[in-house]
Amino acid sequence: MILTVTLNPAVDEEYVVPEFRPGGWFRATKSSRSPGGKGINVSTLLAQFGYTSTAMGFLAGFNGEYIRNALRASRITTNFVHIPGETRTNVYIIDDTGHVETGISEAGPSVTPEVMERLRKVYRRILQRTRMVILGGSLPPGVPEDIFAEFVLLAREKGIPTLVDAAGPPLMAALEAGPTVVKADHRFMSKVMGRSLTSLDNLIDVVSGFQAKGVEWAVVSYRTYGNVFFSPDGIYLALADRKSVRSIFSASDALLAGLVVAREEGMATEETIRFAMASAWECAAHVGKGIQNRKAVEGFIPLVELEHLS
Repeated sequence: MILTVTLNPAVDEEYVVPEFRPGGWFRATKSSRSPGGKGINVSTLLAQFGYTSTAMGFLAGFNGEYIRNALRASRITTNFVHIPGETRTNVYIIDDTGHVETGISEAGPSVTPEVMERLRKVYRRILQRTRMVILGGSLPPGVPEDIFAEFVLLAREKGIPTLVDAAGPPLMAALEAGPTVVKADHRFMSKVMGRSLTSLDNLIDVVSGFQAKGVEWAVVSYRTYGNVFFSPDGIYLALADRKSVRSIFSASDALLAGLVVAREEGMATEETIRFAMASAWECAAHVGKGIQNRKAVEGFIPLVELEHLS
């Protein structure tokens, strides 16, 4: 079983608003509502690829009920801990004319130490039948910053690979635990490291140290439409054509889902990178979360620009 952990889920509301600008009143030409949060998004994408998964974390209130029911309707198994309060709402506005995206996110409901212990018990129980764990997203108030590190260590004790997609102190703590795969945004990494990572040399210098901590794969965004992949077979730069990109709303989650699928299917290194990039690119080529289907993803594979750096 593949397990996704989302500690701060959200109801994602997406609005397409041509020529959007602050201070005005606009009518959306398209809108959608869907369960969100990194782990949940990966579960949804895996279902679109034909893979089953179990989603866990915290849910609260009416939004929480909506997320649980929507996931179950997509045949995703749920095992959430329900807490007082209300699961947050995130709003995304896409200017389809100027190709500018604006996002607003809430903090999420507060989590008590007693509730955290309930979550730990659920996680330990589910690990007994798990073959891969995906941990991602932000943390709600009250959750310790080292929770991903704790969950990585518990999985490692059982020989279960882990994938972490996070930012800030939670990511840095998780790195010390040695997850199998790490995915990060270079902008957030720059803030934590106190060092500019806009140059390829600086990025490689910093991220190369991850593998010394036990990380097999690291994927770090490079500029807007590229990623640097640190693999057991070397470092690769992969780029997509920005002209075909309409929305990067959930493209990073699609990339992570692509990595999971590639790992499940035993793809070779370059095949893995191309498939992950194609998953993100297909997701970004249209407005709305997710991919159309696997065939559409495979159509982007030959278009990925791939350079073996070292």
